[in-house]
Amino acid sequence: MQDILRRDPDLGTLADLYHRIQAVIDDPASSLDTLARTIGADPALSARILRIANSSLYQFPTRVESIPQAIGIIGTQQVRDLVLAATLIHHFSRIPVSGVDMASFWRHSIGCALMARSVAFIRREANVERAYVAGLLHDIGRLILFMHLEDRATRVLAARDRSGDLLYRVESRELGFDHTQLGAALLEHWRLPAALIEPVRHHHSPDEARRYPMETATVHLADSMAHALRLGTSGERYCPAVEETAWQRLALPESALEQIAAQTDRHYQQALEVFLS
Repeated sequence: MQDILRRDPDLGTLADLYHRIQAVIDDPASSLDTLARTIGADPALSARILRIANSSLYQFPTRVESIPQAIGIIGTQQVRDLVLAATLIHHFSRIPVSGVDMASFWRHSIGCALMARSVAFIRREANVERAYVAGLLHDIGRLILFMHLEDRATRVLAARDRSGDLLYRVESRELGFDHTQLGAALLEHWRLPAALIEPVRHHHSPDEARRYPMETATVHLADSMAHALRLGTSGERYCPAVEETAWQRLALPESALEQIAAQTDRHYQQALEVFLS
């Protein structure tokens, strides 16, 4: 990871705005207007946040016209997390990456994010946007793999085709690590919260999550459902099975799966437009 960051210094600074916003939130002397001005300094980002606030995710009865109004509807911590998501997608979606269909990659990531949000909503979690962002970021390590370790990524894909195995298992065999470890290392470099890092690191191994097992189980289930419903792909050709312990931990009735799928379907196209336009 350190070698990659030395070759791509821009990659190391992508979370700067997130931390600037967090500093404003943590400052007892700051106000809602201060936070709005921090976000408003980037007109493109401001436009994306307003589009999110006006999307079907929030169903506000009148149009949201200003950043302070958006913050009031979504919440300060939630806006901070959505700013991170919008910034990262905007950055990576502009970069051509050999070996991966970027449109399909983000369709999968956004599908997983919506499903993770729905799971958190059904479970009445306090911050459903945190689950949304964890879902968006869960495969970011695979982007780094294709961007900066292209020869090795090509070798992994060839081995996947020969073996017919799940891609993350092939990564481990061929490289000695997989995309979950690479993604977690990047989020650690960005000094993001452990509640985001652990679900990324263990979304294929939810039994290993220690501090945030519920959040990890949420992303684990959402990832499997996104694959099952064929909402894009990050290179995986098969559907990873849901671990029994993760399913038991979430304690959802089977009927919740239909609700999660329906909620995702209701918001999916608009979420693609909001984040990828």
